[in-house]
Amino acid sequence: MGRQRTSNSAWVSGTLIVILAALIFFVPSYGWALRDFLSPSPSDSLGGGQNRGTVASLAAENDALKAQLAALQVIQAQLPTSTPNAIRAMVYSRYPMNFKNELLVNAGSREGVTQGAAAVYQGMLLGQVVSVYSDSALVRTIFDDGMKMPVRIGAHGYDGLLQGGAEPFIGSIAANDAIVPGDIVYTAAPDMPYALPIAEVTATSTSPDNLFEQASIDIPYDINNVETVLITP
Repeated sequence: MGRQRTSNSAWVSGTLIVILAALIFFVPSYGWALRDFLSPSPSDSLGGGQNRGTVASLAAENDALKAQLAALQVIQAQLPTSTPNAIRAMVYSRYPMNFKNELLVNAGSREGVTQGAAAVYQGMLLGQVVSVYSDSALVRTIFDDGMKMPVRIGAHGYDGLLQGGAEPFIGSIAANDAIVPGDIVYTAAPDMPYALPIAEVTATSTSPDNLFEQASIDIPYDINNVETVLITP
């Protein structure tokens, strides 16, 4: 019985070979099509290695697209869209040195960033560009001890001086200026866009030298959560 099956298989195989040869000779297009159908594909002969490589490549591309989408979502969530001529920039990670006094952003002279430009977060002044490189810039924030800037306070526009630091405050306020909690502090420096909001007054007190008033302020954001800023011209 086994010999009969072997004989039948051999006969069928021989018949197919004869038919294939005849088709290749007399009708080449059908013959080669039949040969391709009966032959294993190159990918099958190569095994699964090539397929695994393709899958890995597609997975990497997918991860890259996810990262780009995440960056775009951060920009959309944190940046106002109405500021004209502003340059959008992402903040580089500060881990593990999570300092608040300065930020490095991914826009520089190639994008039109200039030294002295204002860095804005959600419409509020975050700091000022102090160094510009070709593809990045260093921003000194209002949490830097070296940040000092003329400001105005409230609807009457009382003069004051922003003193940066871990707890920024407004100093050099005239003693007879009626500053009250809730007044908005905004920019009034000649090298800054005018009237950018900075913070809100929470309380006032007399300065240590008893010559001026000073005001503590509330910063309505956590700088550690800032991932993108606008650089204004």
